[in-house]
Amino acid sequence: MRIYNEFPPGWWIVFSIVFGLYLLLIILRKGYKRVDELKAQFIVSFIFVIMSVAIEYIAISTGLWTYFPGNWPIILWFIYLGSGLFAYQMGKFIEEKMKKGRV
Repeated sequence: MRIYNEFPPGWWIVFSIVFGLYLLLIILRKGYKRVDELKAQFIVSFIFVIMSVAIEYIAISTGLWTYFPGNWPIILWFIYLGSGLFAYQMGKFIEEKMKKGRV
């Protein structure tokens, strides 16, 4: 499997959406002001990346899907990282709203 770094525009759109939503939530929550929370979200997102890469590897190895012609775009790993960051922020956002009785 070859890893490449030339991406179609669609990948950049997905990348921008994921990290844009993450930035929106971290600013709304003011989560960037707490160092312990920044550490926690990067730990969660790193675990998310490891899980996602493992799932990709298993799926490709078993033939569930393939990247034709065998290219695995490295930007996908950054999108997984951003998805983990976004998931952490969304979880915390919902948790805070539930504590206030708004959800």
